[in-house]
Amino acid sequence: MKLDAKDLKRLQWAIAFLVIMTLVGGASVWTTLQLKRSAEKTSQEATAARKDIQTKLARARDEEQELRDKIVRFQELKKRGYIGPEQRLDWVEAIARVKAARRIFKLDYEFAPQRPVDASILPGGAATGGFEVMASQMRLQIEVLHEGELLAFLADLRDTVQALLQVRSCTIDRIAPSSMQRANNAQLKAECTLEWITLREGK
Repeated sequence: MKLDAKDLKRLQWAIAFLVIMTLVGGASVWTTLQLKRSAEKTSQEATAARKDIQTKLARARDEEQELRDKIVRFQELKKRGYIGPEQRLDWVEAIARVKAARRIFKLDYEFAPQRPVDASILPGGAATGGFEVMASQMRLQIEVLHEGELLAFLADLRDTVQALLQVRSCTIDRIAPSSMQRANNAQLKAECTLEWITLREGK
């Protein structure tokens, strides 16, 4: 079939309409794809933002719980008397009470002046959170019947005094039978170094 000029003239509007519709269809497909990509990007951004918010919220909850735990620990330390000036007179009275209650045969001690704790006790240093960690060192000489009495004496002190008690060292020797007295049935003598630790508000 051959098309002459008259036929082409009749078809030109149909061809033009077909081209226009093809262009419109292509533009619609391109626009749809662009809208889909934009929607996917927006969705991804919203998901990322939601995850970021959830992460920050979880971190805030953790920090809140950590702060609550620190407040509880601080209140417990304050309740135990660890915070504030050292109560050395109360310590002396507590030692006397525990000695009498435990029927310790012989007990001598001496406190050194209070000082900021050294690195061997607290590697991070004495200053912490607006407070200064202080320590009073005590040299203790004690005679007991057996090791259990020494441990019980130290445990009673820890439970009684308003300070954190740390044993730095303890040397235990058996008392020679020739030096024993009838009125003193002690079998062991110990020399210990104790640290009496408190917190002092920073200046």
